Amino acid sequence: MSKLAIKLYGRDYSINCSPGEEERLKQLVQFVEEKMQVVADKVGNTTEPRLLMLTCLHLADQLFDLHQNTSQKLTDDEDLLVAAVEHLRQRVADITAQIGNA
Repeated sequence: MSKLAIKLYGRDYSINCSPGEEERLKQLVQFVEEKMQVVADKVGNTTEPRLLMLTCLHLADQLFDLHQNTSQKLTDDEDLLVAAVEHLRQRVADITAQIGNA
């Protein structure tokens, strides 16, 4: 395990992570820090625990939307693929019929 010293919203933390994951963790900290600042700007003066809770809800909302959008895109892509396969099946049947009549 590697230990990484991070700062999140002005508070120092020491976090364990797998070797080689330090850079990824730093990116995550920066991402969360930015989200906390966005939430803090919206809600104004609040306690740190409340800010953390609101930031978690904000991130969960974004994750939920992303999941829904991804699921819908997969469904749309599947429908498109089924339509394309059906179109190709019909084209092959038409070509086969034309060859048979020749």
